[in-house]
Amino acid sequence: MSFQVGRDTTYGPIHVSVAITGTDARVLAPHRPHSKGPSLKFISATLTFIATYTHQFDQAGILFTYTNGSDRKWIKSGVELFNDAPRFSTVCTDNYSDWSVSEPSDGDAIRTGCKPVTITVERMDDELGISLWVYHVDGSNRTPLREITWPYGTAGDGWELEVSAAIARPYKDTRDKMEATFQHFDVKWKQ
Repeated sequence: MSFQVGRDTTYGPIHVSVAITGTDARVLAPHRPHSKGPSLKFISATLTFIATYTHQFDQAGILFTYTNGSDRKWIKSGVELFNDAPRFSTVCTDNYSDWSVSEPSDGDAIRTGCKPVTITVERMDDELGISLWVYHVDGSNRTPLREITWPYGTAGDGWELEVSAAIARPYKDTRDKMEATFQHFDVKWKQ
């Protein structure tokens, strides 16, 4: 299926599996691009996914890759196994990476693949400027996970944004596969 900037696009179940270990957003992790466009035209993205997390730093979620020539910046948000517990995790890499985590109330069901997770990322224009907000969505509840401001400063005009579903297993001492199902993926762009 092809996706074009300038219209809202949605697609349903996509199964992605990881056959190799040692992957992460810093290296080429398996990902499924949804769409690309000028970063300033991005409005929102929502991804619902389910996976089983077994090894330290197993992760699945949404990946934003900003490029301008050979320059690359990225944001990933979703679920990551940390210290034997699933965490809502957001990593932002501008010049350096930083990481924020929070513990879900239904961690056991998420870890075992019994409960899907929905992450929404939205552009926010207000009196303070432009930023991205990352939310965990559970039914009608939207829990803010992170505000990110640099995409409209250092990765603003002239940058291209690719929005993808991604899965990674940085743990190297296993031959196990990690699998995820991306159940719903919707990205909106300005005309």
